[in-house]
This record gives sequence, C-alpha cells and structure tokens, in this order.
Amino acid sequence: MKYQEQALFIYDEHSIDFIDKLKNNDFGTEIVAVEKTTFLSDPLEYISVTSHLILAGEMQLIDQLVEYAYLQSANGQHCTLGFLPLESQKSLRNAYQLSKHLEDNIEVALRDEPQAVNLLECNDQLVQFKVVIGKIPLLEAWHSDTSPGAFLKNIILGIKLFFQLSLEKTSIETQRGRQIKTLASALFIVNQNQASRLTRVLLQKSSMRSERLSLMIISPYSAVEYFLFLFSLIFHFNKETVLPHAVSNIKSEEITIDMDSTSRETFSVKLDENKSTTFPLHFRVIKKALKINAPEAFWELNPVSASDKEVIGIHNLPDENEINKYYKIHLPFFSVASEERFKDLFLQLRSDAKINSLYIVLMLLSTLLASFGLFANSAAVVIGAMLLAPLMSPIISFSMGLLRDDKNMLLSSLIKMSVGITLAILASSLLTLILPQVELTNEIKARVHPNLIDLGVAIFSGIAAAYTKAHKELLNNLAGVAIAVTLVPPLAVVGIGLGRGEVYVFEGALLLFMSNIIGITLSAIITFQFLGFSNTVKRKKNVLVIFSILILLSYPLYRSYSDSLLTYQLTKNLIDEKIIINEQTILIEHALIEYQNNHQCSPFNSTSELIGS
Repeated sequence: MKYQEQALFIYDEHSIDFIDKLKNNDFGTEIVAVEKTTFLSDPLEYISVTSHLILAGEMQLIDQLVEYAYLQSANGQHCTLGFLPLESQKSLRNAYQLSKHLEDNIEVALRDEPQAVNLLECNDQLVQFKVVIGKIPLLEAWHSDTSPGAFLKNIILGIKLFFQLSLEKTSIETQRGRQIKTLASALFIVNQNQASRLTRVLLQKSSMRSERLSLMIISPYSAVEYFLFLFSLIFHFNKETVLPHAVSNIKSEEITIDMDSTSRETFSVKLDENKSTTFPLHFRVIKKALKINAPEAFWELNPVSASDKEVIGIHNLPDENEINKYYKIHLPFFSVASEERFKDLFLQLRSDAKINSLYIVLMLLSTLLASFGLFANSAAVVIGAMLLAPLMSPIISFSMGLLRDDKNMLLSSLIKMSVGITLAILASSLLTLILPQVELTNEIKARVHPNLIDLGVAIFSGIAAAYTKAHKELLNNLAGVAIAVTLVPPLAVVGIGLGRGEVYVFEGALLLFMSNIIGITLSAIITFQFLGFSNTVKRKKNVLVIFSILILLSYPLYRSYSDSLLTYQLTKNLIDEKIIINEQTILIEHALIEYQNNHQCSPFNSTSELIGS
C-alpha cells in the first residue's frame, strides 16, 4: 500500500486531540497541522505545500472544506480528501464506510490512492449526502446522531406531525423534459445509500459514482399505507427491486422540483440537515467533483455507473383524476379506491346480489350433494358441494351494502340469501324424511358442536373473500375460500335436524351457520373499508346490530370451546397414567371422554355430568 508523503490536517476545537496521533503515524506521512481559521484566512499558502487534506471537525467545517476542494478541482488545482469523523458523527462515518476506531481511519485517510466521486448540487449549493423536502413523520426522528432523550423527543414530535400530514401539489421536470404533476407528502434525494436508514433500505443500488441522481417521492393514500411504509423500512421487508406502495422513484442527471405558493410555505427544504434553500429547486449531478480516500467497503457499495437512461417509476403516484380528491386534506385512515376499482367492484357486487335461476339450481344441487355426502360420511363429496355453493357472493354483496348503506344492494342480497337458505333447509329436510333410516355420521356430528375456532375460520374467510372480490386477478381463488368456510353443509345439517326431529342437531348446525354468516359479514366490511371502498361506515347502527349478534353467538361458541378444551386436557392427563385393578397395574394408552346424556348436550345446553372410561 502506498501512502502520502505529506498531508495537511485542518482541525477545530473538536478535533485538536487528533494531532498527536496523526503526526505519530506509522506510514511515513509528514503531517502539517493547521487550525481552521488560520487555513481559511489564506488557503492557497497551505495548498501550495500539499494538496492532500485531512478533514476533522464540525460538519459545517467539513462542508466548507469540501466546497473549497471542489472549487479548487474545478479550477484545475486538484485537492484530495481524507475524513476523520468525530465519535458523534455516525452519518459521516456510515456514508464513507469508515471505522469507529481513529487508528483505522487515519490509515485510510493517509493512503495515496484517491478515487473520484460525484456530488449533488441544489440551487448552487453542494450536497454530500441527502436532501429532504417536506415532512416524513416518525422516520425523520430516526437520526443516528441523536441521544436516547432526543430520539424520544423526536418520536413525540413525529407523532404530532403525522396528524398534520397532507399531500401537496408537486411538479417535477427531468433533464429530458418529462413533466410530472402529482401530490406528495415529502421528497428526498440522496447521494449515498448508506448515509441513513431512509437510503439504506430504499436505494440499495444508489452510488456516489452514479451519473444519475435518485429522487424518492413519498405519497401515501392513507394513514395505514404510511404506517406500512414505515414498517417496511424499519424491518427491511421490501425487496431490493420493489418499492413500498407509498413511494415512487425518478432517476435523472438533472431534476427540477416546484410547488404552488401555499405548499411552499409548509414544505421545508433541508440540505445535509444543516443547510437550506427555497423553491424552485434545481438538482444536478456534478461528475467527478472530488477525489477522496475511502476503505474498500465504500468502493464496493458505490460502483461506477455510467448509464444515461432515465428511470420514471411513478405508478404509485396519484394520477390527475385523484389530485383533487386528496389535495390539502389530512390523510384518511383508510385509502380511497380508484374510480375504476369502484366501478368494477360495484357492478360485480350488484350482479351478485340479484337472484336468478342459476343461483336457485346451484343452491338445490349443492344442498342435495352436501346432504348425500353427510349421509355417506364422505368428506370429498361435502367439499364438492362447497365448491358448487353460490351463497358466498350474496353475503359479500350484503357486506358492501351495509358498509355503504346501499339500500338496493342490501335488500337484493338479503332476499337472495333468504331464498337460498330456505331452499337449502327445505331440500335437506325432505331428503331426510325420504331416508329416515340413515344414522348420524361423523360428518354430521362435526357440524353440531361449533366453537370459537369455527368463528375464526369464518372471519378470515370473509377477509379472503372480500379481498379476492376487490382484485379481479384473484377471482380464481374464490373457490379456495368457499372450501375454507362451511356454508351449505351446516344448512344441510339444519334440515337434517328438522327432518329427524332432533333439536340439538338443528341448534348446533344453526349456530355454526349463523356464526359463519356474521363472521364473514363483519370481516368483509372491515376489509372493504381497509381497501378504500368507504372512508367510514355509512350506517353505523346496522353494523352495530351485526356486531351485537356476533357477541351473543360468541358465548355458546366459547362454552363449546371450553368443553372441547376440557376434554383434551382430561384425555391428555389420563394417557400414560397407571391404575391398579385387582392388584394388577394397568397402563392407559388410549383414553376416551364421554358425556352422560350425550344426546341432550347441545351448544345451548352443555351442563352434563362427566364420566371417564
């Protein structure tokens, strides 16, 4: 490794202690130490001695000396730089991949192998690391250089700023004349991808030797989307090549950013956190602006990139039709779906809410098939009946009708559901009367004692069904959702209970079916709201009634779950137990818990006496 013969160390009161270690270096480099004020009074006198500068001190001094070195290089008098970050300057250390140990940084700073890097320029001011335009609540508080107390204070401030967050009209023009008019809550440009959490996560291919600057535009449609964006940054969930939904990216050699007069007042512009400027903002890349010393890790993270191709990744931005919808309003908790998605989904759900002959035929066929499958104790036949059953569609339409208080959709889907339920119960009852000799199979018994687990299945099935309906490309998956939740088989068991005159069969299956209906409805409402099809519930009383029914149903489901849990615990405790009968030791390998008067044990009356065998 070759080292500088002579180097000029410029220091301030914060870095004066570095002088002795620099002068006593092991690399044969002669150090000329000069205090910052002395140097700045006549820099040419010292530059004539050596053009390799070692910088250490406050960031204001480092920025000033970097600008001086750039101007000298632009005039043909090249200066090369080495950096010795202070212990508190984590951003500077991370940016240039320097060590926490002063000795290691001295070795790097004294090398005689400087390489060129690019700088950013914003309105004639140099930028080493990043520019932040606007507010990035909570994420802005994640400063590497702050103490724990300051960090907590910034988090509190970030929460306050979050509730003031809004989208502002922004115009962007690239070097090649591409003009973009959109909305943004914040924008940032970086020159080095390791300078902050923002850039480490989002710009993993950014480089200080790239000929294009990278502009990130943060434009969340809702508070939920903004939190998902923060979550992906903090936990690194987004893939290297995929941006979070709230973020868009533009890469170009020059970019101009402007805002309307009202937005300018609320949007601050920070250059490297200690400089500022005003709109309009003109950015450009200064190629090979400086020659610096840095460790191998820095050059690996910052490869030379000479591509002149512009990247316009703006598919996540609000389009012209959505600008007025979001402009100057505080972010809604849930996003608002696009007009196209509204139109497509509502046409589909209104069609699903209308009764027709195909629906009646499929309800009868699926019910009869389910009944035969239950009588034959065939799970495969029952699953086939689930695939045929068309009952999920009107339930989802009913959910949207409740959410948006669409009386026509609500009434149509309610009539369709009622007709389907009535037909299913009548068909299975008649079939049971025709076949009275058939015993209660395990498939039938499995739908007589529902518990909280069945309610959980219904809730997540409702989420999946609503999400699938809202995305046309996922409609093929609706069959899988239909299999996950049992709608027609419980109805068939309700009819079987009526046909056989066995009340506990009727009650248990009816409880399961009602739990499915209510669970699917509530979860579908929440999912549609989350997806942006309504910012608020239009008629809260309707949803409160559904929620109250769910609470009432939860009690017998909980009782049933408690009984099954007790059975499991008793069975587990009995296995491997040893008992003595007639002076013989017997090891219990299998245990079966039975309830006395089992035929009377229903979800609504499960106070039977327990015996073991």
